[in-house]
Amino acid sequence: MFSLLSVFFVVACVTSARALPTQAEFSVLQERIPATIPRNGPEALKRAYTKYGVTAPIYLTPRGQQGSVTNKPYQYGDGYIDDEYLSAISIGTPAQKFLIDLDTGSSDLWVYSTKTPQNDGGNDHPLYNAMKSSTSTKLKDYSWNITYGDGSFASGDVYTDKVTYADVTFTKQAVEAAATVSVDYISDLKFDGYLGLGHDGGNQVKPVAQKTFFTNVASSLTSPLFTVSLNHLNPGCYDFGFVDPKKYTGQLQYFPALAAPTGHGWWVVNSTGYAVGNTKVLTPISGGLKAIIDTGTTFLLMQQPYCDAYYAQAPSVVNDPEYGYIYPCKETLPDFTLAIGTYKTKIPGLLMQGAKLNSTTCFTALNPLGIGPDIPQAVYGDTFIKTTFSVFKYPPGGSPSLGFASKPINSSFPNSGTDFS
Repeated sequence: MFSLLSVFFVVACVTSARALPTQAEFSVLQERIPATIPRNGPEALKRAYTKYGVTAPIYLTPRGQQGSVTNKPYQYGDGYIDDEYLSAISIGTPAQKFLIDLDTGSSDLWVYSTKTPQNDGGNDHPLYNAMKSSTSTKLKDYSWNITYGDGSFASGDVYTDKVTYADVTFTKQAVEAAATVSVDYISDLKFDGYLGLGHDGGNQVKPVAQKTFFTNVASSLTSPLFTVSLNHLNPGCYDFGFVDPKKYTGQLQYFPALAAPTGHGWWVVNSTGYAVGNTKVLTPISGGLKAIIDTGTTFLLMQQPYCDAYYAQAPSVVNDPEYGYIYPCKETLPDFTLAIGTYKTKIPGLLMQGAKLNSTTCFTALNPLGIGPDIPQAVYGDTFIKTTFSVFKYPPGGSPSLGFASKPINSSFPNSGTDFS
């Protein structure tokens, strides 16, 4: 990923919050800081595959030293790629600070802990120490275990503790303290854990699943929702409790969130069509694709026929047996339009570049999913979200919905919305 313009995005709190239990609204603005440890394209793609139970292709399996995705360097580069968005939270009393991934595709708050062995990342991260928090309580006989399709995992003990995000605090939040972590996570030295923003049904605590941070504070927010506005090479923002009309253009359109499979907390919506290049004619998707809107996934993942339809309009893209879908970086890939009901967004070809293999060869941001009973039909990650102002709404006792509107990707791009009239 990394050139001089390459960065991790870490959240600095800029809030208008009022203390709970009164109504609250708060915003979290992203800021750039230089990344000290570069991540690579295959690693990010492998994490996306394993998260959704997809067997990773052979070119993404580790080679060489333990902990490496491959024995060759892969660098994102030249300021095109945003890889990961990290957020600062505090846990415990006194506060212990962590950088976590805000993830609408999962429902657990877990961090590295003093129980994490040194060779499992305990040397490289701030560690949650429940014994040093006066507000922590261990949940006896409770545990958590997140296991992905390729066998990667994280697991450990469960506590309740005071958690503060921006200026909003919940005093009895379930905190999952990692005791074992697989190599997929160890390789990311900036990443201290997850704050899942999915539905409670995806929480992995046993014997009784726990509520997410958003669920616990939702009733105290002015409105039971949060919005996501990510940008390309510019700071983005998460807003909780309100919708800021200055962050989008045109009409905000809402669609029902579809039920996720049992045991998952995904935000799912029906994607109804697509178009490649400059055409204004949508190709309808019969019956629609159940697409997960996931801030915790970097790329776009779709079933093979839709990937093939896109690659067919990008003749320079080849499926290399060692590296997957690659193309010459000097070429610009075609735009890719995705439709959700009456809402359409155009992803510019520049954002369809996923990573750099070397100075001349790039990966694509669109990659194929397999087909299976537990494999989603599509995952719309940050490549999609950077073109779309997104609202995640879940009224207590009501039905969840997702809202979308056009937005500028950054000052160099026009609005993402496409006129299909």
